[in-house]
Amino acid sequence: MASIISSIYSGWQSAGAFITGADDTKNDINGGEQVVLILVGLVGSGKSAFAAALEEHFPFFRRCNQDDLGDRRQVEHLARNSLRQGLSVCIDRTNFNESQRAYWIDIAREYPKASRWVIVFDTPYEVCAARLRERTSHPTITSPEQGLSILARFASDYRPPAVHEGYDRIISLSPSDHSSSTYTKEDVMGILQRVQNSPQVTRAAAPHADRRWGQPSRRGDHRQGYPSEGYRGRGYPSG
Repeated sequence: MASIISSIYSGWQSAGAFITGADDTKNDINGGEQVVLILVGLVGSGKSAFAAALEEHFPFFRRCNQDDLGDRRQVEHLARNSLRQGLSVCIDRTNFNESQRAYWIDIAREYPKASRWVIVFDTPYEVCAARLRERTSHPTITSPEQGLSILARFASDYRPPAVHEGYDRIISLSPSDHSSSTYTKEDVMGILQRVQNSPQVTRAAAPHADRRWGQPSRRGDHRQGYPSEGYRGRGYPSG
Protein backbone atom coordinates (compact mmCIF):
# COMPACT_ATOMS: atom_id res chain seq x y z
CA MET A 1 0.00 0.00 0.00
CA ALA A 2 1.39 3.37 -1.03
CA SER A 3 1.99 5.81 1.79
CA ILE A 4 -0.72 8.45 2.08
CA ILE A 5 1.78 10.80 3.69
CA SER A 6 4.27 10.35 0.84
CA SER A 7 1.51 11.01 -1.69
CA ILE A 8 0.42 14.17 0.11
CA TYR A 9 3.99 15.37 0.53
CA SER A 10 4.81 14.81 -3.15
CA GLY A 11 1.70 16.68 -4.23
CA TRP A 12 2.45 19.58 -1.93
CA GLN A 13 6.06 19.82 -3.15
CA SER A 14 4.88 19.80 -6.76
CA ALA A 15 2.56 22.71 -6.02
CA GLY A 16 5.50 24.62 -4.57
CA ALA A 17 3.48 26.66 -2.05
CA PHE A 18 0.34 26.81 0.00
CA ILE A 19 -2.92 27.77 -1.65
CA THR A 20 -4.29 30.65 0.39
CA GLY A 21 -7.49 32.65 0.48
CA ALA A 22 -11.13 31.98 1.29
CA ASP A 23 -12.09 30.28 -1.95
CA ASP A 24 -14.45 27.36 -1.30
CA THR A 25 -13.13 25.30 -4.20
CA LYS A 26 -11.02 22.47 -2.86
CA ASN A 27 -7.42 22.65 -4.06
CA ASP A 28 -6.33 19.40 -5.70
CA ILE A 29 -2.58 19.74 -5.07
CA ASN A 30 -2.45 16.43 -3.22
CA GLY A 31 -4.43 14.39 -5.71
CA GLY A 32 -7.33 14.53 -3.28
CA GLU A 33 -5.45 12.71 -0.50
CA GLN A 34 -5.86 14.35 2.91
CA VAL A 35 -5.67 13.39 6.57
CA VAL A 36 -7.68 14.62 9.52
CA LEU A 37 -5.38 13.74 12.42
CA ILE A 38 -7.15 13.86 15.79
CA LEU A 39 -4.93 14.06 18.85
CA VAL A 40 -6.31 12.66 22.12
CA GLY A 41 -4.81 13.07 25.56
CA LEU A 42 -4.81 14.87 28.86
CA VAL A 43 -3.44 18.34 29.48
CA GLY A 44 0.34 17.98 29.63
CA SER A 45 0.43 14.69 27.71
CA GLY A 46 2.59 16.09 24.89
CA LYS A 47 0.03 16.71 22.14
CA SER A 48 1.02 20.28 21.31
CA ALA A 49 4.75 19.56 21.15
CA PHE A 50 4.03 16.92 18.53
CA ALA A 51 1.49 19.05 16.64
CA ALA A 52 3.85 22.04 16.44
CA ALA A 53 6.66 19.83 15.12
CA LEU A 54 4.29 18.22 12.61
CA GLU A 55 3.35 21.61 11.14
CA GLU A 56 6.97 22.79 11.18
CA HIS A 57 8.43 19.76 9.43
CA PHE A 58 5.44 18.98 7.16
CA PRO A 59 3.68 22.27 6.31
CA PHE A 60 0.95 20.50 4.35
CA PHE A 61 -0.46 19.80 7.83
CA ARG A 62 -2.25 22.73 9.45
CA ARG A 63 -2.20 22.69 13.25
CA CYS A 64 -5.62 23.59 14.67
CA ASN A 65 -5.04 24.41 18.35
CA GLN A 66 -7.89 25.53 20.59
CA ASP A 67 -5.64 27.28 23.13
CA ASP A 68 -4.36 29.56 20.37
CA LEU A 69 -7.69 30.04 18.59
CA GLY A 70 -9.93 30.56 21.62
CA ASP A 71 -12.79 28.10 21.24
CA ARG A 72 -13.96 25.01 19.38
CA ARG A 73 -15.87 26.97 16.73
CA GLN A 74 -12.68 28.70 15.66
CA VAL A 75 -10.93 25.33 15.46
CA GLU A 76 -13.75 24.02 13.25
CA HIS A 77 -13.49 27.12 11.03
CA LEU A 78 -9.73 26.73 10.55
CA ALA A 79 -10.02 22.98 9.96
CA ARG A 80 -12.67 23.40 7.25
CA ASN A 81 -10.83 26.25 5.53
CA SER A 82 -7.59 24.27 5.54
CA LEU A 83 -9.26 21.17 4.11
CA ARG A 84 -10.88 23.31 1.38
CA GLN A 85 -7.38 24.48 0.45
CA GLY A 86 -6.25 20.89 0.02
CA LEU A 87 -4.24 20.74 3.23
CA SER A 88 -4.40 18.08 5.92
CA VAL A 89 -5.21 19.11 9.50
CA CYS A 90 -4.04 18.17 12.98
CA ILE A 91 -6.68 18.74 15.68
CA ASP A 92 -4.64 19.74 18.71
CA ARG A 93 -6.95 19.67 21.74
CA THR A 94 -7.78 17.17 24.49
CA ASN A 95 -10.68 15.50 22.63
CA PHE A 96 -11.37 13.66 25.85
CA ASN A 97 -14.57 11.80 24.94
CA GLU A 98 -16.58 10.54 22.01
CA SER A 99 -18.76 13.62 21.62
CA GLN A 100 -15.68 15.87 21.48
CA ARG A 101 -14.04 13.70 18.83
CA ALA A 102 -17.25 13.45 16.79
CA TYR A 103 -16.92 17.07 15.61
CA TRP A 104 -13.74 16.21 13.72
CA ILE A 105 -14.96 12.85 12.43
CA ASP A 106 -18.01 14.62 10.98
CA ILE A 107 -15.89 17.34 9.37
CA ALA A 108 -13.59 14.70 7.86
CA ARG A 109 -16.62 12.99 6.31
CA GLU A 110 -17.32 16.17 4.34
CA TYR A 111 -14.17 15.32 2.36
CA PRO A 112 -14.57 11.80 0.91
CA LYS A 113 -10.85 11.23 0.35
CA ALA A 114 -9.81 12.40 3.82
CA SER A 115 -8.47 9.67 6.07
CA ARG A 116 -9.46 9.88 9.73
CA TRP A 117 -6.51 9.11 12.00
CA VAL A 118 -6.20 9.20 15.79
CA ILE A 119 -3.11 9.38 18.00
CA VAL A 120 -3.70 8.80 21.71
CA PHE A 121 -1.02 10.34 23.92
CA ASP A 122 -0.94 7.64 26.55
CA THR A 123 0.92 9.67 29.17
CA PRO A 124 0.32 8.66 32.81
CA TYR A 125 -1.54 11.13 34.99
CA GLU A 126 1.45 11.59 37.29
CA VAL A 127 3.70 12.56 34.37
CA CYS A 128 1.15 15.11 33.11
CA ALA A 129 0.88 16.56 36.64
CA ALA A 130 4.66 16.87 36.96
CA ARG A 131 4.86 18.69 33.64
CA LEU A 132 2.09 21.09 34.65
CA ARG A 133 3.89 21.97 37.88
CA GLU A 134 6.88 23.08 35.82
CA ARG A 135 5.01 24.73 32.93
CA THR A 136 5.49 28.49 32.67
CA SER A 137 4.37 29.47 29.16
CA HIS A 138 0.90 28.22 28.31
CA PRO A 139 -1.56 30.50 26.46
CA THR A 140 -4.50 29.73 28.76
CA ILE A 141 -3.19 28.00 31.91
CA THR A 142 -1.69 30.71 34.09
CA SER A 143 -0.60 28.74 37.18
CA PRO A 144 0.29 25.19 38.22
CA GLU A 145 -2.79 25.11 40.48
CA GLN A 146 -5.08 25.94 37.59
CA GLY A 147 -3.40 23.34 35.40
CA LEU A 148 -3.72 20.61 38.01
CA SER A 149 -7.40 21.44 38.52
CA ILE A 150 -8.06 21.18 34.79
CA LEU A 151 -6.07 17.96 34.59
CA ALA A 152 -8.12 16.35 37.39
CA ARG A 153 -11.40 17.35 35.74
CA PHE A 154 -10.42 16.08 32.30
CA ALA A 155 -9.04 12.85 33.76
CA SER A 156 -12.37 12.21 35.47
CA ASP A 157 -14.29 12.84 32.23
CA TYR A 158 -11.86 11.03 29.93
CA ARG A 159 -13.17 8.20 27.73
CA PRO A 160 -10.77 6.50 25.29
CA PRO A 161 -11.63 6.11 21.61
CA ALA A 162 -13.92 3.21 20.79
CA VAL A 163 -14.06 1.39 17.47
CA HIS A 164 -17.57 2.53 16.55
CA GLU A 165 -16.61 6.23 16.48
CA GLY A 166 -15.65 6.35 12.80
CA TYR A 167 -11.88 6.78 12.64
CA ASP A 168 -9.82 4.72 10.19
CA ARG A 169 -6.58 4.14 12.07
CA ILE A 170 -5.36 4.63 15.63
CA ILE A 171 -2.14 4.28 17.62
CA SER A 172 -1.04 5.31 21.09
CA LEU A 173 2.20 7.00 22.09
CA SER A 174 3.63 6.60 25.56
CA PRO A 175 6.62 8.47 27.04
CA SER A 176 8.74 5.37 26.43
CA ASP A 177 7.99 5.66 22.70
CA HIS A 178 9.43 9.18 22.59
CA SER A 179 11.30 10.39 25.64
CA SER A 180 12.45 13.76 24.25
CA SER A 181 10.38 16.94 24.50
CA THR A 182 11.26 17.77 20.88
CA TYR A 183 10.62 16.01 17.59
CA THR A 184 12.89 15.86 14.56
CA LYS A 185 11.50 15.48 11.06
CA GLU A 186 12.46 11.81 11.18
CA ASP A 187 10.64 11.39 14.52
CA VAL A 188 7.45 12.86 13.11
CA MET A 189 7.64 10.84 9.91
CA GLY A 190 8.16 7.66 11.91
CA ILE A 191 5.04 8.33 13.96
CA LEU A 192 2.96 9.13 10.89
CA GLN A 193 4.23 5.92 9.29
CA ARG A 194 3.16 3.98 12.38
CA VAL A 195 -0.36 5.32 11.97
CA GLN A 196 -0.32 4.57 8.25
CA ASN A 197 0.82 0.99 8.92
CA SER A 198 -1.59 0.33 11.79
CA PRO A 199 -4.52 -2.03 11.13
CA GLN A 200 -7.58 -0.58 9.45
CA VAL A 201 -10.25 -0.16 12.11
CA THR A 202 -13.24 -2.46 11.82
CA ARG A 203 -16.25 -0.55 12.99
CA ALA A 204 -18.51 -1.97 15.69
CA ALA A 205 -22.05 -0.94 16.54
CA ALA A 206 -22.30 1.97 18.96
CA PRO A 207 -23.35 1.07 22.51
CA HIS A 208 -26.75 2.24 23.70
CA ALA A 209 -26.59 5.87 24.86
CA ASP A 210 -27.74 7.09 28.26
CA ARG A 211 -30.42 9.72 27.51
CA ARG A 212 -29.39 11.95 30.40
CA TRP A 213 -25.71 12.28 29.59
CA GLY A 214 -25.29 11.03 26.01
CA GLN A 215 -22.73 8.47 27.21
CA PRO A 216 -22.93 4.70 26.71
CA SER A 217 -25.23 3.12 29.25
CA ARG A 218 -22.56 0.68 30.45
CA ARG A 219 -20.15 3.43 31.33
CA GLY A 220 -17.90 1.27 33.48
CA ASP A 221 -17.90 -1.79 31.24
CA HIS A 222 -14.45 -2.34 29.69
CA ARG A 223 -16.07 -4.31 26.88
CA GLN A 224 -17.64 -1.08 25.67
CA GLY A 225 -14.23 0.61 25.44
CA TYR A 226 -14.57 2.78 28.55
CA PRO A 227 -12.65 2.53 31.82
CA SER A 228 -14.54 2.33 35.09
CA GLU A 229 -12.63 5.16 36.79
CA GLY A 230 -11.44 7.79 34.36
CA TYR A 231 -7.96 8.00 32.89
CA ARG A 232 -5.38 5.35 33.70
CA GLY A 233 -2.58 6.22 31.30
CA ARG A 234 -2.37 2.75 29.79
CA GLY A 235 -4.35 0.13 27.92
CA TYR A 236 -4.94 1.81 24.53
CA PRO A 237 -4.23 0.40 21.07
CA SER A 238 -0.50 0.33 20.48
CA GLY A 239 -0.60 0.51 16.69
